[in-house]
Amino acid sequence: MSRGCYPTVLVALLLVSAPIQSQTPTGADAATLEEVVVVGTRRGTESTSGLAIPVDILNAEQLGGRGDMLDMLTARVPSYNVNREPISDAATLVRPANLRGLPADSTLILVNGKRRHRGAVIGEFVSGINKGAQGVDIVPLIPIALQRVEVLRDGASAQYGSDAIAGVINFVLEDDPEVRRMQLQYGSTFVGDGDQVTASGAFGTRLGRDGFATISLELKDSAPTSRGSQDPQATYLIENGYTSVADPVVIWGSPEVKNDFKVLVNAAAEAGVGELYGFGGWSGRDVDGSFFYRNPNGRKGVFLGGDGNLLVADLTPDNDIACRTVPVVEGLAGPEALTAVIADPDCFVYNEWFPGGFTPRFGGEVADAFITGGWRGARGDLNYDFSLSAGRNEAVYRIRNTVNASYGPNTPTNFDLGAQVQFERVANADFTLPVDIGAASDLNVAFGAQYHEEVFEIVAGDTESWAPGGFEDQGFSVGSNGFQGFSADVAGRFSRDSYSAYLDLEVDATDAWLVSGALRYEQFSDFGSTANGKLASRFSFTDDFALRFAASTGFRAPSIGQSSLRRAATVVVDGQLAESLTLPPTNPVAMLKGGRQLQPEESVNLSLGAVFSLGPVDISLDWFRIAVDDRIALTQQSLNDRDRADLIAANIIGAETVTAVSFFVNDIETETTGADLVVDTGFDWAGGRANLTLAGNVTRTRVLERGATLSAAGARELEDALPDTRTALTFDYARGSWNGLVRINHYDDVYEHLFNCETCPITTDALTVVDAELSWSMSSTYALTLGIVNLLDKQPDEHQFAGVAGYLGADFPLNHPSGFNGGSYYLRLDATF
Repeated sequence: MSRGCYPTVLVALLLVSAPIQSQTPTGADAATLEEVVVVGTRRGTESTSGLAIPVDILNAEQLGGRGDMLDMLTARVPSYNVNREPISDAATLVRPANLRGLPADSTLILVNGKRRHRGAVIGEFVSGINKGAQGVDIVPLIPIALQRVEVLRDGASAQYGSDAIAGVINFVLEDDPEVRRMQLQYGSTFVGDGDQVTASGAFGTRLGRDGFATISLELKDSAPTSRGSQDPQATYLIENGYTSVADPVVIWGSPEVKNDFKVLVNAAAEAGVGELYGFGGWSGRDVDGSFFYRNPNGRKGVFLGGDGNLLVADLTPDNDIACRTVPVVEGLAGPEALTAVIADPDCFVYNEWFPGGFTPRFGGEVADAFITGGWRGARGDLNYDFSLSAGRNEAVYRIRNTVNASYGPNTPTNFDLGAQVQFERVANADFTLPVDIGAASDLNVAFGAQYHEEVFEIVAGDTESWAPGGFEDQGFSVGSNGFQGFSADVAGRFSRDSYSAYLDLEVDATDAWLVSGALRYEQFSDFGSTANGKLASRFSFTDDFALRFAASTGFRAPSIGQSSLRRAATVVVDGQLAESLTLPPTNPVAMLKGGRQLQPEESVNLSLGAVFSLGPVDISLDWFRIAVDDRIALTQQSLNDRDRADLIAANIIGAETVTAVSFFVNDIETETTGADLVVDTGFDWAGGRANLTLAGNVTRTRVLERGATLSAAGARELEDALPDTRTALTFDYARGSWNGLVRINHYDDVYEHLFNCETCPITTDALTVVDAELSWSMSSTYALTLGIVNLLDKQPDEHQFAGVAGYLGADFPLNHPSGFNGGSYYLRLDATF
């Protein structure tokens, strides 16, 4: 849908909607409902104030305003970080995020308490700790569809299964049958690019006497941003008379996202002695971004041969007349020889098509769908919940303005590269039973079983995107340059299933002492079984002071995608573009370099916290330690001539020009320690009500052991790629029809490898960013909000490679959690009926 249609859609909705008296609880009742927590306990009526583990509750109003769901969570949860990921291949489509300093796939994502499927994208070329992670795509979970978000900051594999090493995030969908809410938002950056238009709405109705159904939707378009400068090698060409060079040749910024839609539904209704329920969603978005620049006198395999001269395709090799040699001297092709070759009908150079070089544009479509249905109820004291879920995430890749050089003049310039698909099916049977054991409360006995099927599929791309075209023997590279399509021999479906059972016990042993424990056994079809346990406790010394403790073991099973992926792409090595091949870890070439069958990561989590009040000030302080053995990482190893010959012998397409291979390996042991601090107080001030919240996180990771496949530079990136310290000080104020907010976000220094190049290290100094928002309730129906993200327009400082040839005009750190776009603003109209 075009951007101009959004205001029309919203106005139409406003006109046809009649005001309905809301029956949503207000005041104390609403506060109580917001505190009821689903994640971390199976008692069903617990509040965060009484839990043995730290859980943050964020309502929908706290999540609005900025970017997508990833950005919104980052603003509110200091231990949660997400990067921009420009020119990160597939990860530009689905950005990974981190909780407590661990990779994206170490956090379990739930929707209404049910496991959400993984995204199809594997982050091979992302920065830092997310390299190789296959996390969950949470962008389809829009704020207007949510009642709240619950963030469990503690290991929970014994309760919920694989992936919950860092914690669990549960997205609870709106269930108010009286909801009638619409929003229209426009935003842009201070520079004037990156325009973003969003129209969203949530609508509810009753099903029977006590049932409900809600539907929420969002339509959105996001224009790209550009924060780089001209590549010095392009400047050099322009200074020497090249007129067909774009400025800049590489766009460093947020990608363009269009046709972005999300639909979420949630429903429940009485059915005999129980309740039938269901929820699901459907979403899609098109993403388009820049790739690296191909210098017309320097890109090997397309423009340049191994002898340092231009690559010239001999179109009639059998006539014994050789094409003229075109020398490249000081980065410039000999003009006389180049003109002669272009004029020769029996010869071809890509300089004829792209005299100023070219920059591929990479992107694709992300489609996501999921559905859950179930039946829950009670028979006497026994509560039951049977459910079946299915979810599918698909990333379809495309690249344009590039070539398969081996096809010579017959190459297309636009390619369908194929797709990656993740499909999961989960069946759950969950039970709870209160048992009187003479303690201060009943012993809550929860038990259940789960079946989990996972399928990862690779879909082949256009033949021209991966196949040799006939000129590869003359030195031209094979495959669409920048991102080779998935070949027919790579395509396939890879699957596994698992069965698990758990027991979860929780009791108030006394009025002051809560004790809980959990055990979980899981059997996987591909690597065997695992058993994990958890023990947690909380002791209230007074009404205003309590200590809490938790210890658990956990695991993360390697994803099917990590065990199966094979593809080629362009990387940066020592400031030069090169071809890299990702292989399954059991491929013979990978095994010669240290690859082997992947095993699950194993973890031990410890946490100790205090919850207390000092008058009107509520404080929670939690220390944690997460030790991970056999941590899975993506390693990159250079190839020698013998390795390359082995790849060619194995019929690996395009192996002649590959300089490095990547594969996943269990090769690291790490220890992550840290602390979370939350200080919150509310008070009356100047005729209104104010609230002040300080949320801080300190997280440090150490690599305790590493194998030969992880370099010292790679180990440092695991340790320092996220800020050791993050804090957010938020001041909210409401008076009459006005509401205001100011948030000060502080990020400690960050280390990264520019373009994932280990010889290109950069360190970004600490940075403080200020956000502000002001809302005016014009009536009981309409409200207008003006928000500013990064009020002082702060950006990370330019790094030491800015303006240096070979570094493509990327002047700023690419993956600092604060971003590099600088300041932005948004204006939002809310309507509630």
